[in-house]
Order: sequence, then C-alpha cells, then structure tokens
Amino acid sequence: MRIYLVRHAESTDNYRQVYGGSGRDVDLTELGMLQAKELANVFDGLSVRSVYSSPLLRTCRTASEILNRCPSIELDLSDLIIEKHFGSSEGKSYRIKHGEPVGEEPYNLVAKRVETFYFEILKKQILQMGHTECVVVVSHGVTLDYMLRVIFKDFNNLGVYISGRFLSNAAYHLLEIDAPNEQLISAHLNIDSHLVDVKKKVSKILIGAKYDTKQTRMDLFCK
Repeated sequence: MRIYLVRHAESTDNYRQVYGGSGRDVDLTELGMLQAKELANVFDGLSVRSVYSSPLLRTCRTASEILNRCPSIELDLSDLIIEKHFGSSEGKSYRIKHGEPVGEEPYNLVAKRVETFYFEILKKQILQMGHTECVVVVSHGVTLDYMLRVIFKDFNNLGVYISGRFLSNAAYHLLEIDAPNEQLISAHLNIDSHLVDVKKKVSKILIGAKYDTKQTRMDLFCK
C-alpha cells in the first residue's frame, strides 16, 4: 500500500513569503488552484481509501480537488495536523529577522500532536489496508516534515530521515509500505514532476492573486 503526504498548493501567504501558520486561514492563489488540479491528476485510477486534511482552507481546497477523483469517499479533518502557530511572526516576512516571536507554538507540542495523529489514526488505517490501496494526508510544511520523521523512525529499516527543505507547494512524499510485515519498502521524496510548466498556465496579471471563490462550498466535502 502507499501513503501520500501532500503539502497544500500555493497560498496567498506563500506568494507573499510571510509566516502563515494556524493563525492565518488564507486561501489559495490562482496558481495554487491550478497546482491543486494538476496534483489531483496523480490520483486518477488509484484506489484511495481515505483522505485526511488539516481543517485550514488552503489544505481543504487542495484536498477537495483530490476528492473529485474519489467521489465515493469523504474528507476526514483533523486538528492534529494543522500547521504550527508562529505567534507574533504570523503574517510577517520570513526573509527579514524580527527577533524572538511571542506566543509561538513550541515544537515539542507540534511533535506530540503529529505523533498522536500517526499512531492513533494513520497507522491503524495503514494496517487495515489492502495491497493496492492508498491513503492521502494533506497538510503543511512543518507538520509533514515531522510526520515523515515519525514514519521513518517507526518502520526503522531505511535509515533515519534527516529534515531537509520542506515540501514544495502541491508536491508530495510517496511511501510504499508492506503493511502485514510493517516494513517501509521505498520512499520517494518531494515529488513535483506533475507541476512542470503549470505556472505558464496562469495569466501574469493573476500571479499572486487570491483564487476566485465562486465554487462549491468546502463543507460539502467534509464530514
């Protein structure tokens, strides 16, 4: 079986290059929506058993495009995989030093909730899945980076994952699992080949623009 760890498509905060954690529920850009649609094509013909998502709009919007390829399932939302809160740095440029942030969520608390999601929800799902099935988790840079570390440590047969750069927007990690033997067979990281030339499909005048919200409500896709 396969696990897809997916980062949400480009948000308005990503475009502006500012800290956008759980304190900022921003939407995708027009480019981000195109990225999400290209990402969804990856799941055509796959046997997707479950799609989990952070409840923030940028992840739900990305996950809803995947669900368009999987009409028989609903979106499972979990606060456990929401992005880290960056405290007083929220909305500020990460290209400029601002001093020590106030009210930032400690990393150990992020780690604790991601571990809870993995061991109490995701791993239980993995062990029940058939050989050809897959599960999708749509989340954020910090949370997915730590989740990948937890999975590597749990299966512990392909070495230790050392955090590198975060997933690109609308990119994914693909992990192949031998569920009966609880073994990690292979790991393909930061796959973004589906996004080649996607930026060329957006009018220059719309680059960085917020996605036009004239579409189906997100709650129709969620439990």
